[in-house]
Amino acid sequence: MRTVIVFVAAYVIAFAAASGDEATIERAKSEESFACVQCHSLRIVHSQRLSKTAWTKEVDKMIGWGAPVRDRQLLIDYLSEEFSDAKPMPEPDRSKDGTKRSSIISDPAKAPALKD
Repeated sequence: MRTVIVFVAAYVIAFAAASGDEATIERAKSEESFACVQCHSLRIVHSQRLSKTAWTKEVDKMIGWGAPVRDRQLLIDYLSEEFSDAKPMPEPDRSKDGTKRSSIISDPAKAPALKD
């Protein structure tokens, strides 16, 4: 009986911790959107792979440039965990036919004609 109580207590604690982590991640994503998207897309943020020290410098630089960061530490913790220099770069976006999507056209001759 005591083992069951300990097991249930451990499960409840683990569930509460996981739920708290999800709430923290959602708050951090909200902070990221609020602070970063005013000047650039999240694509540029998510393509970075930096250490915690480098993310701290980057966030502080953006604050110095006027980024409206409400919770600096939450943002730094989130960025340094999700976009760590220990994680691989994401695969580029692909269209349905498997070709790479790009907003940059390397050969101007292949650029679509603009319509009036």
